[in-house]
Amino acid sequence: MTRQPGLRGMIPWRRCVGLLGIAGAFLSIVGCAARWDELMSHQRDWRYITGHNKPHPLEVIRDNPSDGHRRAQALAELKEPLKNGGNAQDQDAYLNVLQKSATQDPLPLCRLTAVRCLGKYRDPRAARILEDVYQRQHFKDPENNSLIRKEALVALEKMQDPDSKHLLIRVARQPGPPVEASLSDRQQTQDEKIVAIRALGKFKDNDCVEALFYVMKNEKEIGPRNRALLSLRESTGKNWPAQREAWQRADVAPVPEENNFIQRVTGWKW
Repeated sequence: MTRQPGLRGMIPWRRCVGLLGIAGAFLSIVGCAARWDELMSHQRDWRYITGHNKPHPLEVIRDNPSDGHRRAQALAELKEPLKNGGNAQDQDAYLNVLQKSATQDPLPLCRLTAVRCLGKYRDPRAARILEDVYQRQHFKDPENNSLIRKEALVALEKMQDPDSKHLLIRVARQPGPPVEASLSDRQQTQDEKIVAIRALGKFKDNDCVEALFYVMKNEKEIGPRNRALLSLRESTGKNWPAQREAWQRADVAPVPEENNFIQRVTGWKW
């Protein structure tokens, strides 16, 4: 019987595909989040891969003071108890751990993870923690400080806590950096303003609309102005003039909405 050429070389390849398929099916069963990293790690722990006898996140945070990866992994798993079948005592414990991690953990990764986790909570106390995080000086490294402050604003945007609008308005209305400021400082200020302005568009609130008006009238940078224009449309449901000169008039008003291409061609209106 004649053996087909190349068949022997194909068998290992098919076996590899089969093994990869089995591995993929296994990981899909136990959950793919962070599983590949754990599987490929030299310090892999099968409890984290299979989920069997996996320690509670609070235990991991408590028992791994020198392992930032494990702490960050555990912080990401602290889902809000009151939204997931827990009780008020669990809620208090989780918030205390997240507050400590977001403001005191020595590693930026853990602080960022705690901040992002807090942004998924709906407890007003989580919003107060995030406001505190934004106003803190965390590290000597300005890049890490900037990243944490910006993520705190992004988390507040996701929460849409009514009382957080005061901080967001203050950030949106803040003046630009001085002329002698470094490029990184100028970029940080602009990034924070854009996040705050974007967040204000989600509040159907007169104070927030007035803050957006202020930005359109006084802001010189094109990035924050463009974002304010989008936020105004989102908040009011109306189109507003983009030209800065139009906002210097006291009678600034919405502009008519332009017809789209189909409406212009067919003359239809809806």
